[in-house]
Amino acid sequence: MLTARSDNELVTDELAAIEEGKQAQQPVVCALSLHVTKSFEDAKMFRETVGISNRLLKSRRLKAGKYSPEQAAAIALKGGTQLFFNVTEQKCEAAEAWLTDVLTPTDDRSWDIRPTPIPTLPGDMGEAILQAAVQQFAHLEAFTPEDIDARGLMVQEYATQMYDEMLKQLSEEAQEINDRMSQKMADQTIEGGWAEAVGEFVNDLVTYPTAILKGPVMVQKKVLAYENGEPVVKEEIVPTWKCVDPMNFYPGPNARNVEESYLCEILYIDKANLSLMRGVPGWNVDAINAVLSMNQQSITNPPDQDLSIHTEKATLEDRDDIYNNGIAVGSVSAVEFWGNVPGWMLKQWGSKEAIADDFAYYPVQCIKVGNLVLLAKLNADPLSRRPYFADSFVRNKNSIWGLASIPEKMEDCQDGVNGTQRALMNNQALASGPMQAVDLDAILPQYIPTINNIAPWKVIGYSSSKSGGRDPVKWFQPKSNSAELINTSDWYEKKADDRTLIPSYVTGDQDIGGAGQTASGLSMLMGAASRGIKRVIKSTDKYVTRPAIERLYNQNMLDPNIDKNCKGDAQVIARGALALLVKEQTQLRRQEFLALTNNPTDLAIIGVEGRATVLREVAKALDIPVDKVVPSEEALRQQHNAEMQRQGVGPDGQPLTPDQPKPQQEAAQ
Repeated sequence: MLTARSDNELVTDELAAIEEGKQAQQPVVCALSLHVTKSFEDAKMFRETVGISNRLLKSRRLKAGKYSPEQAAAIALKGGTQLFFNVTEQKCEAAEAWLTDVLTPTDDRSWDIRPTPIPTLPGDMGEAILQAAVQQFAHLEAFTPEDIDARGLMVQEYATQMYDEMLKQLSEEAQEINDRMSQKMADQTIEGGWAEAVGEFVNDLVTYPTAILKGPVMVQKKVLAYENGEPVVKEEIVPTWKCVDPMNFYPGPNARNVEESYLCEILYIDKANLSLMRGVPGWNVDAINAVLSMNQQSITNPPDQDLSIHTEKATLEDRDDIYNNGIAVGSVSAVEFWGNVPGWMLKQWGSKEAIADDFAYYPVQCIKVGNLVLLAKLNADPLSRRPYFADSFVRNKNSIWGLASIPEKMEDCQDGVNGTQRALMNNQALASGPMQAVDLDAILPQYIPTINNIAPWKVIGYSSSKSGGRDPVKWFQPKSNSAELINTSDWYEKKADDRTLIPSYVTGDQDIGGAGQTASGLSMLMGAASRGIKRVIKSTDKYVTRPAIERLYNQNMLDPNIDKNCKGDAQVIARGALALLVKEQTQLRRQEFLALTNNPTDLAIIGVEGRATVLREVAKALDIPVDKVVPSEEALRQQHNAEMQRQGVGPDGQPLTPDQPKPQQEAAQ
């Protein structure tokens, strides 16, 4: 029976046994370790019971163009080719390219932050405005109720005017603060690997039933900085992101989202990185030393022990599972746990954090290797949120796991294509040349070994008496069914377009009939086809991009080391990846607007400043330095006034009087 003891006592015993050359055969584990182990086992059993593990493996197998062991055995039994005509990979790559253009644009970002529409007045600014308005009209005397009402109306109008001016000033300041925070976050996402993680997330999104993004996780990294003009390597704690392998992700039973129940993730931690955690708050130094001293094989086995899944997964990913269980040499397998545990478990483990109530449940992060808990600390997020974000190609509102991945949606079409293509290959092999029927009784024995070697001017000796006057060798041509089989295969491929909502012309297929023969018709078809991918992008924006960027923004707002000039009355409003889909169309409409309004009538309405505003937006979208191309509003105003004066008209639009100097006179003076 396992006895609950602290990890400090456990690792002391294990280190003593290691020094004596005797590894403890039955280690004693603490209650926290038992809790994490039980939670992980329940999550693993649930995932296997509902078939999630098989769905993940099947999706990966279909994209890789591999038959299941059962299918491969059945095909081999019948003989013929074992061709896998992979159209699933083509659909996945088309969807990945489509989503990548939007979610990880090369010259832009798929998120943004903006200040609140109405900034909050700082402190008692509202009361100060009211008092200033009252003082403005304090010298007026009121003799009648009508005078009092009139003065009150003047105070109200003056206060409203002051409020509007103050609000405008605060809005401008809030925008400047917002721009500084936006630049700070853009720098953080670049250093933290946001684009790389999102790219891997998109790859998983089109492959598996669910894709998982993790972050921001604060990690101590070496960065290259410049001090006094010289490059210097420094260690900084930066927010990082990564894509979690769905095969290594185990949510609690019946969890509908990442914030329900608990979460477990299989980690592979490099020993060198693990050794750097000694002394970091929350990590147990003795437990880390014990793990680093353990036998390599005992700490590289997958914690779930489901070797069949990991073996096939390693094969599909071109890794050798026999050597070090398919993971990098020098790494250890661990389970990371995010969930709630009672306070007494944390105290027993030896937590240094303030635990007020032994029987209250606290949100924690734990990392366990074998039976040793290396890390146990309270969730640092102020709202106790986990750093995981999940989405699916076809989302299931009642489960973290999606309804269907792209490979699952077109599995029947892939089977149909494979069946017809195998039949086509076998039929072409049979129909590639003539076949012969030989009367072996009539052929002379010395010619029988050569009857399979067909060659011109070949002689086959036979006995006419034994053949009974019949031809001993008959030739016939097998029928070719290529046309029918090709049409059937094409039909299955077209059905795959309908299943996935990713038509073949998205990847450049020119064999399009009907409306697709014209540019406008193809544009309409592309617009209709994009509705399916827009649904996926909208879902990803809602459940992944926006909350992940909001988490980073909130983290920066609470970080005392972040410059106060980056913090103001603003909130994250993710621009959304969906907006980038219409970015090109918006740019075209702006250019059309400029062309349509390039006439005296419209210019008189919108004015030079209005046209300059549109030009700035067009130049900004084209990545042109706006300030060097379009003059500022003040410069335009001065140019306009100078031109009016040259024409003998003042700023108010009235003709200049003889005593008013013209620009040439002013310059001379």
